[in-house]
Amino acid sequence: MNSICTLNRRILVIHDSPNILQNFQEILCPEISLISNAWLESSQDPFDGPFLHHGKEPFDLDCVKNGKSGRDLVTQAKAQGSPFAVVFLDVQLSKGLDAIETVERIWDEDSDVQVVLCTAYPDFGWSAILPRLGHRDQLLILRKPFDPIEVWQLSTALTMKWHLAQQARLRVQELEQTVMTRTGLLEESNRRLEQDVLRRQAVEVELAQVVCDVQERNLELSAMRDRALNEIHERERIEKILRHQSEELARSNRDLEQFASVAAHDLQEPLHSIQVFLDLLQAKYGSALTSQGLGYVDRVKNAANRMQQLIQSLLVYSRIDLPHTSGEPLVLREMVDEILSDLGARIEELQAVVQIGEIPTIYGNAFQVRQLLQNLLGNALKFHRPGVPPVIRITGTIIQDRRHTGSGQPGWLCQIEIRDQGIGIPSEQFGKIFGLFKRLHRKDEFDGTGMGLAVCQRIVEKCGGRISVRSKLGEGSTFIVTLPIQ
Repeated sequence: MNSICTLNRRILVIHDSPNILQNFQEILCPEISLISNAWLESSQDPFDGPFLHHGKEPFDLDCVKNGKSGRDLVTQAKAQGSPFAVVFLDVQLSKGLDAIETVERIWDEDSDVQVVLCTAYPDFGWSAILPRLGHRDQLLILRKPFDPIEVWQLSTALTMKWHLAQQARLRVQELEQTVMTRTGLLEESNRRLEQDVLRRQAVEVELAQVVCDVQERNLELSAMRDRALNEIHERERIEKILRHQSEELARSNRDLEQFASVAAHDLQEPLHSIQVFLDLLQAKYGSALTSQGLGYVDRVKNAANRMQQLIQSLLVYSRIDLPHTSGEPLVLREMVDEILSDLGARIEELQAVVQIGEIPTIYGNAFQVRQLLQNLLGNALKFHRPGVPPVIRITGTIIQDRRHTGSGQPGWLCQIEIRDQGIGIPSEQFGKIFGLFKRLHRKDEFDGTGMGLAVCQRIVEKCGGRISVRSKLGEGSTFIVTLPIQ
């Protein structure tokens, strides 16, 4: 198809008269001199001055003699991209298709072409055309004889009309393409907008969920705050109770200290007088007493001695919880040697064998640790098998504190074992031997107050350790004491 900027001047004439075809040739494709003369000789020139053809471009003219050839030529030109702009068609075609059918066939192939029906019959008019071709602005009637100027002007106007129609169509196509492009852009924008709306709705849903979560979290935090406040109030109440109990404990300790003083002085003073007067009674009047009387005196003296031991044990037990000097380094081997020296007479009497292994140095209260070891060693000497010299072994090792659960380094403990080969302890008594005044034997079998192991357990608990026993009746016992090194 020709460009919009190029004027299509292609015209097709369909007429079965060679003379008429020659006339169209002379009018639409004349030589310059002939065209000038034709215009100058015209007596019915509609223009004010002469129509000058100098520089006027002639039309591109094709001529055929029948409708079928015309229709085929229109089809071929349209297919080649060089369509006809105007077709002049004789109404009275002698062969083949008639004029009206030819126009129909031509418009079937190219609906844009402008058609001029040429007729010499005055009675041929629109009434015969419209029923078949309809009202269209592409159809004109040109009556014979032809006026050359009229033919020229009609050809010029119709080709220009075809050109403007093509320009309008191309412009419409451009506008339609622009509309399609803009529509596509708008659809894409609308699609993105819908996606944005969906994303925004999703975000709003997420935000709503976040708000719900935050509200739930706020409720949880409020509940936690209330619980924390309740716990604080409860802790304050407990602390108040603990302060009160601490004050009561301090008062009790003071009372206990006063009791210890009374036990050390007021209670022991009359007991001491009893023992002195019993000695005087036995020394001065012993000869006057019968053997039964002397037995009564001995029984009273033994009871007084046991009473004195009991008072001293209670005094020791009561003083465990009293404030003492701060902890100090304790060389346990030296402490054990001192205790064995104090028990030397008893060891020599029983011909006991005491074996001392490696014992580490720890940090603690010397008075309490010494009392602990002395009670355990004393028991090992006391509860020996009759006729069998006691064999006692003391060892100490460093072990890791398995109770450690913190994030720092675990602590270390000193584990002391005192093993004997004495009479042993029944397994059902393991949990009872550390009670106050607990005795497993009669007083005539083994002396004592039943306070020794209770004092040991109290001291160990005070130091933050523990004490246990392994024993088999008739084979001996092993007391295990675990104390912090620091």
